[in-house]
Parts: sequence; structure tokens; C-alpha cells
Amino acid sequence: MKVAVIGPQNTGKSTFVSDFIGAFPQFSTPTESYRDVIKKNNLSINQLTGTASQTLIRDFIYQQVESAPDNTVFDRCLIDNYIYTWYAYTQGNVEESFLQETENMMRESVAHIDLFLFIPTALSIPLVEDALRDTNSGYIDCVNRMFIQTLFSLIEKTHIQVVSIGGSREERIQQVRTVLNPE
Repeated sequence: MKVAVIGPQNTGKSTFVSDFIGAFPQFSTPTESYRDVIKKNNLSINQLTGTASQTLIRDFIYQQVESAPDNTVFDRCLIDNYIYTWYAYTQGNVEESFLQETENMMRESVAHIDLFLFIPTALSIPLVEDALRDTNSGYIDCVNRMFIQTLFSLIEKTHIQVVSIGGSREERIQQVRTVLNPE
């Protein structure tokens, strides 16, 4: 089973992936992440992102999902990349043709993931300022709405399995236990 943890920034996805691996030791996560690509290439991201940044991130995530073995949990997938590319498009930072190319790759890639765990924004999660996160709440809210809109469309058209999780770290793991072990 391949699992992708998705959602806007500052929702605790990376922490959750670590908790997930602790709770489900049969799973592993790739040693390199999209964050390493951002740092290594000094990419402009968030509200400043553009075609060059999104291409490197997209192609890295696409290859990672395609080549990963079963029982892998991912911190983000191409749904996330599509959302941030779509946002960049709304700001005039990427061309429509690039957005369409990214959407096509996303639609192809979702077939390789068995379960999507969506962590939406929550008032209980404090915004953490660092070089990889934008703490502008209006921006984060816009991205959250884009996730919801995209997920509804994907569920309708591709029948992917999406579970929204929230609450404390322990509550999130318990919600996943219910999904992975329904009895």
C-alpha cells in the first residue's frame, strides 16, 4: 500500500509522517523529500513560486511515487504540487499550458497511490515561520480551499480514497488505525 499525506503547509504533515512510521513500522518513507530539492536548488516557493521551481518539485515527486515500493508513506504527492502550481497560475507566475501538463501528470500519478490522508488547515496548529513555510493566513486559506475543490473533483472522476484527519497527534494516528484496520 502506498499512502500520501497531503494538505496545505503548517498542518503537521511531516510530523504526522514520522508518527505514522512509528505507529505502522511495516511502512517506510523516502529518505529524500521535496524539501531537500527546494534547499539543494534554492527554489522560490509558496507565493513566489514559478515554473522552474514547480517543475523540479513535480518531477522529483512524480519519480519518487513511480519508483517507491509498497508500504511507503509520502510527505506530499503530485496533488500538492498541482495545487501550488494552480496558485502560481492564478498569480500569473506560470502559463496555462504548464498548469495543464501538471494536472495531467497529477491525474496519472494518483493511480499509483492507494490512500490519501488529507490534513486541512486547523486553528489549533500554530503557524511556524521558517524558510520553507509561508505564514500568511490568507494564502494558506486559499491553498486549503484549492485542495478541497481539487479533492472533490478527483474523488468524483477517479474514485481515489481520501480520508481527512485532524485533531491531536494521537487522534490522527487513531483515525488512521480505523482506516487501515476497520474491525
